[in-house]
Amino acid sequence: MIELDKIIRYRRYSNNRGFTMIEIIAVLVIIGIISVVVMSRGSATDEAKLQAEVDTLKGHLRYAQYTAMNDIPPTKWGIQISGQSYTLVRNLTGNGATFDSPHNLPGESSATHSFAAPLTATAINVLFDEWGSPYNAATKLLTDATVTISSESITITAGTGFIP
Repeated sequence: MIELDKIIRYRRYSNNRGFTMIEIIAVLVIIGIISVVVMSRGSATDEAKLQAEVDTLKGHLRYAQYTAMNDIPPTKWGIQISGQSYTLVRNLTGNGATFDSPHNLPGESSATHSFAAPLTATAINVLFDEWGSPYNAATKLLTDATVTISSESITITAGTGFIP
């Protein structure tokens, strides 16, 4: 009992000013775990931004398709993509070159939607005919239309107009 008392007093009043090896290793392990969690959340945010933009564009493409199928007289509707943004357009002539004034996108306060900061898309006009199929104004044929946002691609099937 006396020796235990000496040890406790020695430890309590000794002049040791360092950390033990176990304390240092424990702090390094905790810092490593925190840094892994922070890094994984940073990359997950970029992936979430990309997926959100892809889903928003798909919804707007479906809206343009629906509008083209329900417009009387039959008119080509579509999305005009220009790299950093896209706009809902109506093509009155069917030639794919002349659009009337842009129309507001659903869920947006304007006719143009801008992509989140680092994301860009291929510049393309996606028009839909009265049957909801992608329409190539230059060839006057129904063809597959592919839109690419960064690393994600959306292919609209010719004939059916299916947007995955």
